[in-house]
Order: sequence, then C-alpha cells, then structure tokens
Amino acid sequence: MTTARARRRSATWCAVLLLVAALGLAAAPPAAATGWRTTLALHGPGTVVAGVPFAVTVAAVGPRGRIDHAYRGMVRFGTGDTLARALPARYSFTRADRGRHTFTGVTLVGTGTTWLTVRDVRRGWRHDTDPVRVANAGAALEGQVLSELDPVEGGIVTVYDAVTGLAVGSGPADTDGYRYRITGLPAGAVKVGAVVPGPYAPDFANDRNTLAEADVFVLSPGATLVQSWEVADFGPYLDVRPLG
Repeated sequence: MTTARARRRSATWCAVLLLVAALGLAAAPPAAATGWRTTLALHGPGTVVAGVPFAVTVAAVGPRGRIDHAYRGMVRFGTGDTLARALPARYSFTRADRGRHTFTGVTLVGTGTTWLTVRDVRRGWRHDTDPVRVANAGAALEGQVLSELDPVEGGIVTVYDAVTGLAVGSGPADTDGYRYRITGLPAGAVKVGAVVPGPYAPDFANDRNTLAEADVFVLSPGATLVQSWEVADFGPYLDVRPLG
C-alpha cells in the first residue's frame, strides 16, 4: 500500500513537472523573435554635402550576418556634428520593416570628418557608428549693410541656419566700406543678421528686429546668392537703425 501511494505521488509530480515545462515553452517566444544576439548595422554615404539631405539605412543583423526579420526595437540617432540640421526621430521597427528601415532627410552642416551613430533605446549594446565626411557646399552670400538706406561702415554680417538658429558663417562688410561676401556656407535655408559698432541696433533680413522674425533664404551648392532689390526675391536687405 505504501509502495502504491509512492507510485501515485511520483506520477503526480511527473505530471506537474511536465505541465510546468509545457507552459514555459508556450510562454517563451521562439529564439528568432527574441533576437538577443542581434545587433544594428548603419549604412550611409561616405561623403555628403553640407546642408544637403541624405538617407541612411539601419538593419538588424542576427547571427551569421543575416537580417533579423523579427526585430521590433526602438532606435535613436546621434552625431558628432554640433551644427547638424536634422537627424531622424526615434523610431520603433515594425513587422513591415522586416529588420531593415531607411531614414531620409539626414542633414549635416559642419564640414570635415564626423560620425553618425544608431543605438537601440532599451538595449544600448545594440549600436553601430558610421564615419562620414561632410564636404563644403561652396555656397556664398553677397550684399550690403545700410543705415536708413545710406552706406554704413564697420558692419559684421552673420549667417544662421534657419532650422537650428546656429551661426554657420560670418564676415565683415569691408568691401567699399559696407559690402560683404561670405563664402563656405552650407546649402539650404538660412537667415541673415548684421551688427555695426556704435549707436546702431542689430538688424535681421529683411528689416526684422529678431532672428525669429527674419526672412528665410535658400542657398544652393556652388552658387552665390546676391542681394536683390526686385520685389519677387527681395533681400537679404540689412538696414541697421540708429539708436536714440
């Protein structure tokens, strides 16, 4: 009788252990879905032009270099370019991505060699960094600094990125005493401001009081934007006002 009871107890425990094991297997996702060995690979152009948007592709790479189609992580981007105009927002991979997604509109501004990085938000060890060379766009800006429509000497003109508000170039208005030419600027949307030593208030194009209010001008690679007096494309017009 004791032996029979022991056998029944043993059979019951075996059944319990089998049930627990079955439940554990059912609850655990397949190995391919967890992607614990998956990392990220960032692919982009080796050289880009300052201010010109470009695209990069991020792939979730599993063992043996194969794309992990089950990857559902959230990624974020970073760069060594302190003047960067645009990086992709945080993004969560979806089933439709099948482990690979292309991001457009990446825009770097500072020239020279820098880097882009992508990192899994929750699992930081999943990341990749790609070096990128940012070439000078060769854009330029020409114009004049006036005060009540008269030439004024000693002006300093600064060009700002219209998106970030950061200064991307500056130079003196020292040609003929009041004209300027600023070179080596990035392509894309910019704003322009001027200051003149002495009793003058700063001015932003076109005759605006603040950078936020300033009109926006678009520079093209290899081209010079010259101040225009035509109504259709007026500016950038800089006219500092005397104080007092």
